[in-house]
Amino acid sequence: MIQGSHVMPAPTTSRSYEARTGSRWSVTCAVTGAVLWLVGPFVPAGSPPSFGSIEHIFVFMPLVIAPLALLLLSVLLKSGDPSNAGFHRSARRAQPVAAVMVLASFFFPNGTLAGALTAGWLVVAVMIAVGGARRATLVLGGHRAKVSLLAAHLFLPVGAMWLLLSRLGVAPRDLTALTVFLAALHFHFSGFTLQILIAAVGLQLPARPSWLAVLHRRLVIGAVAGIPIIAAGNIGHSPLLKFLGVSTMVASTIALAITSAAVAWSVPGPAGRRMLLASAASIAVGMVLAAVYGVGELSGRAWIGIPRMVAIHGLLNAFGFTLCGLLGHLRLRLADGASQVSTPPPVSPLADGRRSW
Repeated sequence: MIQGSHVMPAPTTSRSYEARTGSRWSVTCAVTGAVLWLVGPFVPAGSPPSFGSIEHIFVFMPLVIAPLALLLLSVLLKSGDPSNAGFHRSARRAQPVAAVMVLASFFFPNGTLAGALTAGWLVVAVMIAVGGARRATLVLGGHRAKVSLLAAHLFLPVGAMWLLLSRLGVAPRDLTALTVFLAALHFHFSGFTLQILIAAVGLQLPARPSWLAVLHRRLVIGAVAGIPIIAAGNIGHSPLLKFLGVSTMVASTIALAITSAAVAWSVPGPAGRRMLLASAASIAVGMVLAAVYGVGELSGRAWIGIPRMVAIHGLLNAFGFTLCGLLGHLRLRLADGASQVSTPPPVSPLADGRRSW
């Protein structure tokens, strides 16, 4: 880790056992979910989502991303209030069942049955919020990462509600079915997993003041504010608001790519470093693509259509940024937490404001 970063306390034997058990459970759920995600489009029943479609990309989140994100979240919340930790544990146990129900909902057309199958996911999302919102506010005192952790807990139920509306076929305020579904996707990836990764990066940055810390503090604000601005633009049919929201998210995530690269540079193991660097590169490319789309929409020029933008951006976000980022941070924290390396960690050349690229 970067010298001077916030280091998690050395785990006790019971905590180490709990961490290993939780890790095995989460990895098993993620691998099982990946298998279901791969074979789902080819199941000869109902109308499964086609391989690589926007619906197929979305279900990768509850099936594969969610168990890994919840594992990282549990690690980051260790220093918070443990009084509601049981909600998190229960949510992690219920998550695989709820995720399979979400996948099953896409085998049916929008309606009551499809909506009912996603209700369990909303329950899990609320459990996560109840179990972690207060704990998030107490993580490492006044550290900036708690803002991102709190936002992740609040945005997930919102995304689950949009998913429920989408599968029910309900479109409030004359929104299109695609807009409602994109809101669900946006709040799950940018509202939940993005915020967790922002917090994970922040907790690895130097405790002392530096330009990286300042950059991260600003991107935290932008990443939290950009999501409701985009939602307001969609609900109010305002291209200007949508452009402002997209621009805010683009600037924030490019800043995240820079700070993530700084953390990746300090990782001692090559595997973790490569995953974090791949995550940083993917989000940078994805946000440049989103910026091109936003400028085109504002100017009335469809340089990149919604289907193509969503497909490319979704793949980069789901596989490159989110999956690699989660795996990289989990490898870093679980490996270091188990051994509590005593030797001084390498220093990133980006960590000191007096140094440059």
